[in-house]
Amino acid sequence: MCAVLLGAPTAASADTGDGLSETSRTRYEVDGSGPVRVTVTTTIRNEQPASGMYVYYWDAYGIPVPASATDVTATSGGATLPVTFEQTEDPSTRIAGVSFSPLNYGRERTVEWSYTIPGEPIRSEGYTRVGPGYATFAVNAAGDPGQVTVEIATPTSMDFDSTWDGFTPVLDGETRTHRATESTDDYGTWAFVSLRDPAQADETSVDVGGNELVLESFPGDTEWSGFVEEQVVTGMPVLERAVGMPWPGSLERIREDVSPGVLGYAWFDSASWEIVIPEDLDAGLLFHELSHAWLAGDRFADRWVYEGLAEVVGQRVAAETGGPAEPRPAPARDAADAVPLVAWQEVDLDDGAGAAEEYAYAAAWTAMSELVGGLDEDALGGLVAAAYAGESAYDAPGTLDHPGVTDGRRLLDLVEVRGGVAGAEATYRTWVADADETALLDARAPAREAYVELDAADGAWSPPAGLRAAMTDWAFEDAEAARAAIGADAAAAAGHVQEAARAAGLPDPAAVREQYEDAGSAEEYAALATTLPRAVEVVGSVGDAVSAASGGGPLADLGRLLLDVDGSVVDARAALDDGRLDDAATAADDASSRAAAAPWLGTGGVLLVVVALAGAVLLLARRRARRRAQPEGEPAVDGDRPDGGTSADDATPAEGEPHAGDEPLADDEPTSGEQPSVDEEPEAVKA
Repeated sequence: MCAVLLGAPTAASADTGDGLSETSRTRYEVDGSGPVRVTVTTTIRNEQPASGMYVYYWDAYGIPVPASATDVTATSGGATLPVTFEQTEDPSTRIAGVSFSPLNYGRERTVEWSYTIPGEPIRSEGYTRVGPGYATFAVNAAGDPGQVTVEIATPTSMDFDSTWDGFTPVLDGETRTHRATESTDDYGTWAFVSLRDPAQADETSVDVGGNELVLESFPGDTEWSGFVEEQVVTGMPVLERAVGMPWPGSLERIREDVSPGVLGYAWFDSASWEIVIPEDLDAGLLFHELSHAWLAGDRFADRWVYEGLAEVVGQRVAAETGGPAEPRPAPARDAADAVPLVAWQEVDLDDGAGAAEEYAYAAAWTAMSELVGGLDEDALGGLVAAAYAGESAYDAPGTLDHPGVTDGRRLLDLVEVRGGVAGAEATYRTWVADADETALLDARAPAREAYVELDAADGAWSPPAGLRAAMTDWAFEDAEAARAAIGADAAAAAGHVQEAARAAGLPDPAAVREQYEDAGSAEEYAALATTLPRAVEVVGSVGDAVSAASGGGPLADLGRLLLDVDGSVVDARAALDDGRLDDAATAADDASSRAAAAPWLGTGGVLLVVVALAGAVLLLARRRARRRAQPEGEPAVDGDRPDGGTSADDATPAEGEPHAGDEPLADDEPTSGEQPSVDEEPEAVKA
């Protein structure tokens, strides 16, 4: 609009409140095999009346067209209008303009445009692509709000995607028209659309750990499919190590598209099980998106966390595979579009926050690089796996006492506790925190110091569950109350229990440890003041019993066996492990008492056996001496003959053999009349 005395020329464009009413209807016709044909009908009306000596009119008008558009024509009232072009800040867009006679107040003019979108070569500077089975281009229609209509007619075989959800499909035979009558802003409608016919795409199948991936490229773009195949096959094992987990298999297709280049980001679509990446041969971006099979919103609450981790992982894997990568530069924290990363979730792209989005991606990469970029492969993989599982840094690794979706707070705890990264809190303050988070960080610092002190006092055991829960949730007032209820003495006593167990050569009493680590209420904290000191005493007693049950030599071993000392020791250890401290003390005292008596009992037992054996040997020796004293050939007394023959009294001597009575007697041997009978022989000899 121009306000002039007697009039002056000006070019019109969509601008609300400028006195020009603009209505447009733009139709894109895509046949899936050739260029896109576009027709635009614009009607402008001068609604700015004269003011004083000034009159207002237009004698030129322009519409945005793709920079690659050809065959641009314009007609008005049946006459062809010359078309000129003007560059814009966007190198992919030009303004096509026409001139005409002055359009005065109350008058209107309709201009009909047509042009062709032939597309641009793959991996060229522009982002418009048109080819067999695919078309990607920007929809740009100028007009006042509510006065803009856009139609995109496509074959029903083509899938349709758009950066804006304002299109409604209307089916008409073999044609599907995607129609929008709302505007994206006050100046008209802008959106980027992507159309493709899957049947015409080139497909390559790749086996990754037993999972088949389909690579879907533009027809003839073998450079892209070859690059992606090589990177996926080579880099997948590296990616698995970087995240500390095997490939979950939640992916079916990797698709080439230009849309990510326009939007500034690619994406992992869990609904359609596909990754969409641009035609650029960027290994870092490829692995960034592949890592989203793990690093996604169902496991991580904050966008900056999973996007930052994905970028760090993607760049690391690309560096190891030798693939090209383009890391994001660090942004200025005080940039005009800077936002604290904790607020990234609230950025509304529909309100033109593209610059804030770009900043947030770069800031997330920068912050995460400072937090975990310096970790080696094992440390990074372990940390990412723990974050994926929802572990708390205050629980033992691999446990889920306090599970949860990992947000920035839980990640910071993991980075500091598990990763041991110095300066992590400073990074969080710089890039992530807003005013509320900063206040929490101020309370977190002393709470962390107090927690570390208590955790050091209680040895290898974890602090009570109530305290760990409060620290995990960043509920620092609750954490302070829990520490006060637990008390420093309880933590020290827990350490003393462990020291006593080591000194006794015993494992930590499981039930006592469980009682300490699971405590979460005031009553349970108070019980520790009694249980833990008592446990120290009982562990010592059981250790003494264990020591008493060994050593001392064979005689002591015999006595312990007879007294079942080992059985009492087993009872004492079992009771201690179960937390039955009084029973354990009783069994330990019993075992020690029995062990003290064991050597005497063992010695007495051996002496009894020796005496018994000596008596038996003496009787046997006397028996053998009597038998040797009998005359040669004299029959044995009754019971001496193995064949059960007759006794000497009944035997008849053989011819020529002297009779027993004729044998000379020894000085100490009784006469035959004095010889004791068999019936008078001692019982021991009979035996």
